[in-house]
Amino acid sequence: MSGRASIACLTGAGTAPELMAEAVLALDAVARLHGLSLDEVHVPFGGVAVARGGQAFPSATRSAVLGADAVLVAGAEEPALAEVMAELDLRARVTQVRFGKNDDVSFVAPLDDDAAEWSLEAAFRVAEGRRMRLAVVGDAAWNELADAVSLAHDHVEVEHLAPRVALPLAAFNASRFDVVAVAPAWAEPMVEIAAAPATARVAAHGLLAEHGPSLFVPSSDGGFAIAGHGIVNPSSMLLAAAMLLEHGLGSAAAAATLAGAVSAALVDGPQTPDLLRLGVGATSREFTARVVAGFQLSLRNAEFWPEVA
Repeated sequence: MSGRASIACLTGAGTAPELMAEAVLALDAVARLHGLSLDEVHVPFGGVAVARGGQAFPSATRSAVLGADAVLVAGAEEPALAEVMAELDLRARVTQVRFGKNDDVSFVAPLDDDAAEWSLEAAFRVAEGRRMRLAVVGDAAWNELADAVSLAHDHVEVEHLAPRVALPLAAFNASRFDVVAVAPAWAEPMVEIAAAPATARVAAHGLLAEHGPSLFVPSSDGGFAIAGHGIVNPSSMLLAAAMLLEHGLGSAAAAATLAGAVSAALVDGPQTPDLLRLGVGATSREFTARVVAGFQLSLRNAEFWPEVA
């Protein structure tokens, strides 16, 4: 990323304002660390926008979305999210799932049948930015299309897996994958199995656009019951912000710093009430503060490499 980047921050109802506040705190901190210049444009949508102006997706919000380099959404449960998505040229969904401190896997799937080839190209690009390994999961037609696309990416190691083999691996050994290109028929079950809630596991989603901004959103938290208490778990929202940095703004180093710090906080940091059986849970801000404090440990540079410290 060069120059200033604009992020449209869409905030819905429920716990969304609290989640967006934590994401902005983390984004500002990691941007300073990596020398990034970010302009955040905050606009309402969904229930909040209806309460303010009578429209779920007002024209000012639409203008901010279309004029941004990337879109960050807090409020995955808002029905108005479908209206936002309809305005964008979205082609593929990438879901990142992180396990423990260091393991993670990215699943890439097309949003519709017409975007199959484009989404496979996106999967290869994601693999090229990681460890050059791509697992292809689908039927014969999907495998043939993946092989055709792979001709332009012969440096990426491709593994074909039948769904009956890949689904159990996603359930019991998902960290053996790096990037997975999944055919539409199996994308939802495979991602849901791999992203099943656990104490040190977190998932978030990016909807990638061919033209214009891509959109990034946390997993649904169903958090209306705890809205306003400042105790919602912000880990998925922070991971969505990290995905925005990587896939929306092309800042892979800053994304790795933020995502790594989120995983470290889930393993060793203060736990929010949803992660506890007994005791007093941490607030959302206490969790995010631990993430920000961990940036110096998750930052990969020539002076300090955590794995050999």
